[in-house]
Amino acid sequence: MAVSLEELLRATSRPDGYKDYSTLPSEFPSPLLIDAVDGVLLYQLAENTDIKKPGFVYLKDCFLRIQQAKRISKKSEEDAFTLQETEKLIVGYGLVVFQIEEFCMGENNFAAYMVDILQRFDDYTDYLPLLIQRAIQEESLMEFLNNFFVSLKRHLTSVKLFDMNDTSLYTNTLACFEIFLSYKQVASVFTQVEGFFAPFNTKPNQFEKTTLMGPIFTLSPLNPNVALRNYGDGLERTQAQLNVLHEALQAEHRVVLDRLFFIVDKIIRGSGESRSAMLSYFAQIINKNHLRRGDHANSNKLASNAFVTNIALLLIRFSQPFLDVSYKKIDKIDVNYFNNLNLLLDLSEETRMNSDFKEADAFYDNNKKSEDNKPNFISDCFFLTLTYLHYGIGGTILYDEKISPQVKRMRQEVERIRGVAQTNDMFARFTAMQLPSLEKTLQITQSLKQALQGFFCHKAIQDEVFEFVSGASTFLMRVIDPSHEFPFKPLSLPLIPDQVGVENVDNADYLREHAPIPFKYYPEFVIEGLINYLQFISKFVSAPLYSSPRLHSCVELSTTILRCPELVSNPHLKGKLVRFLSVGAMHMGENAPGFMMKIFENNELVRDNLLYALLDFYVIVEKTGSSSQFYDKFNSRYSISIILQEIYEIPEYRQQVLWQSEENADFFIRFVARMLNDLTFLLDEGLSNLAEVHNIQNELANRAKGLQSFREEDDQELQSKLVSAERQARSSCGLAEKSVALFNIFTEDIPRAFTTKEIVDRLASMLDYNLASLVGPKCRELKVKDPQKYSFDPKALLKSLTTVYINLSDQSEFISAVARDGRSFQKELFDRAVYILGNKTGLVSDEFCCKLMQFARDAQDQKIAEEEEDMEMEDAPEEFLDPLMFHIMTDPVILPASRVTIDRSTIKAHLLSDSTDPFNRVPLRLEDVVPDDELKARIQEYKRQKMANRFSK
Repeated sequence: MAVSLEELLRATSRPDGYKDYSTLPSEFPSPLLIDAVDGVLLYQLAENTDIKKPGFVYLKDCFLRIQQAKRISKKSEEDAFTLQETEKLIVGYGLVVFQIEEFCMGENNFAAYMVDILQRFDDYTDYLPLLIQRAIQEESLMEFLNNFFVSLKRHLTSVKLFDMNDTSLYTNTLACFEIFLSYKQVASVFTQVEGFFAPFNTKPNQFEKTTLMGPIFTLSPLNPNVALRNYGDGLERTQAQLNVLHEALQAEHRVVLDRLFFIVDKIIRGSGESRSAMLSYFAQIINKNHLRRGDHANSNKLASNAFVTNIALLLIRFSQPFLDVSYKKIDKIDVNYFNNLNLLLDLSEETRMNSDFKEADAFYDNNKKSEDNKPNFISDCFFLTLTYLHYGIGGTILYDEKISPQVKRMRQEVERIRGVAQTNDMFARFTAMQLPSLEKTLQITQSLKQALQGFFCHKAIQDEVFEFVSGASTFLMRVIDPSHEFPFKPLSLPLIPDQVGVENVDNADYLREHAPIPFKYYPEFVIEGLINYLQFISKFVSAPLYSSPRLHSCVELSTTILRCPELVSNPHLKGKLVRFLSVGAMHMGENAPGFMMKIFENNELVRDNLLYALLDFYVIVEKTGSSSQFYDKFNSRYSISIILQEIYEIPEYRQQVLWQSEENADFFIRFVARMLNDLTFLLDEGLSNLAEVHNIQNELANRAKGLQSFREEDDQELQSKLVSAERQARSSCGLAEKSVALFNIFTEDIPRAFTTKEIVDRLASMLDYNLASLVGPKCRELKVKDPQKYSFDPKALLKSLTTVYINLSDQSEFISAVARDGRSFQKELFDRAVYILGNKTGLVSDEFCCKLMQFARDAQDQKIAEEEEDMEMEDAPEEFLDPLMFHIMTDPVILPASRVTIDRSTIKAHLLSDSTDPFNRVPLRLEDVVPDDELKARIQEYKRQKMANRFSK
């Protein structure tokens, strides 16, 4: 006899308990014994073919009716016992049904059960916990977990999309994880569930698809489908409208992250084994995704931005307790972490701070810790987080930097095709066919770009990332500290004595030998990840570094690395550091100083070391080791110039500059020489390209009027050359602007540094040549449309250059150098400059004009005097002449390798730019040259006789 559970409930309850039931039998059945329940349930599940719902769903419905009966019954002991025992049977069979897929009649399978669970999860919130408890009691937990979560994973894989667009599906999925992992017994073994780990040969982009927790870690606004649905409707939005969208997604993402953290935290706290396995899972993912920071990486073959950034943010939260501002637990992070056996991280191809692979491997082999001395969770978590910061969030940053120009190019192409498509020729119709596809691609790409913008302007998330970056900066300072006591004891810099008179870039072996251990063996990405993030996030007005009290940690680390060249051998990484510092030095408004200026002024470590660090790197960035090193240096020096110009307003820094110029003259002259080299090239390059822009613009204008053409290129070739010339002019003029500003500042306060023999002739020649370019006969060639577009203000540049003349007008060496410049010096050019600056534009005062004219007269008088002297010396023996400059030597020296005799001032000037013998390229140091005293005496005697002959006349 088939008995329904409804009848069973009626039979096991007192008659007066039925008044709330919606349906009642016509006759009240006789009571059934409790042991009949088992048979009833077994029949319904295993024999009754009329049941239309899956067995597990049927049991859940039975469970809900039991709960309803509990609530409405009078709860006599007999009723309570009956309902309780019935509930136990329902729970027991529920566990059996989810263990034996073939147990029930009909189309019953775990997949069907999972569909109902995820669609009606609220109905299962009381039932599932009882199943979990029963599985724990019966020691069948692993079997239940495997069947449940493997089925869950299969279901998520089978649905068309699993992302934040389907709120019900993803929230119910997270709830499943939350309910199960709320039990410590589950959390302690969860990493043993089938599919938690991926096979060793899993592709980098498959972890989020094949692993148990992969799908839930992709729940992010950065998911392409989420981005397209929210931002890809084709509407042109204002920034305010975009912000509304950003805020809605940010709020939802924040909730998702909170829930994901709850889930992972339960696993981490479950047991030692589950904690290690969870970190191993994260490590396995990031070790396979190092190409996310590759220049030519294919994003489709790598883990998605949504996946890895979510994991990075979770790890950052786990790192918060031991990187808080008190640093009470910072000593728990092992500074010798990389000496451990069986590291989570793959460092096999990682560039080191200042050692090669062979040296690093030898160090670790000789200093490996024992198997018993395993790293603690704090150390594992910290270094894993650093890795995710670089390859996870850093890879997302790189993706953003690549996609931004793509969006711009696609917009231009869409507009071009739309214009072409409006014509009637055959080509236009063919072109128009491409338009829908290109518009769709633009829509997708632009939505991804806007989703990235929303992510990086999410203040709450970026605050957490920045807190980690600040704490990590302090820890790395602790590693650099020889005693590893920072921040509780101050760090004294430099760590090794400065190599005075020697270019650090040419002393790499010495620096590597003296680099601190273990920092020199650390992977470079632990610094690069921090700097890439800081540089990028500074583009957003909501960035935490603009207001965080912990910014000083990042500035201290940057200053330390720049001040101690033995720490990091990679000049590109140092270039990123100075660009980051330059952002903090720049004015934020008309009267608002840069957001780092207070740190530059008040932080003792920074104040005492920043200036020397910048001057030193300005010099050594001459050689970056790459094929583009000639151009790389300009960007770094531009950033340094910005910082120097701002900090020079602080009295302590101005005093330091004066001290360096007087007490460390050779070092400072090297800096001035590099400044001069750069300004000479940049002005020449900038003005030459402006002249090319002028000529091409005129040519194109003449052709448009139908006038005669004077160039062979067709219009397309000319347009291409115009774009190239404009780009180079804009770059060179912009970089030159800062260099000229530094010359104005330093020549006013320390003119003697610019009039040494090694410098003064080149400086005079550069100034005279550019003065001729700006006011001479060819100045009209610099007249271009929209000069501001190229950072070119000819009148301001003229004022800056003439200011240098004024600043050095009291230096006799400079007057003589200008007079000796036979190529460009003409007094008439100064007359023209005075007319433009004084009479025509009023940019300078009468006093300025008078000083400039007096300087020109002094230089002209000196020129006449020196020409007369040169005529007397023109018959000098060839051996008296400098082989490069062709003037009579005053202090001849012999070069040790080539054995060439040259004037000391000439070889000193050469060595300021190139530390080799100019005649055979053999490395050369100034202290190695040999004075030629005998030749010097002969030259002096020759001059003495010439002077005597002059006066006797």
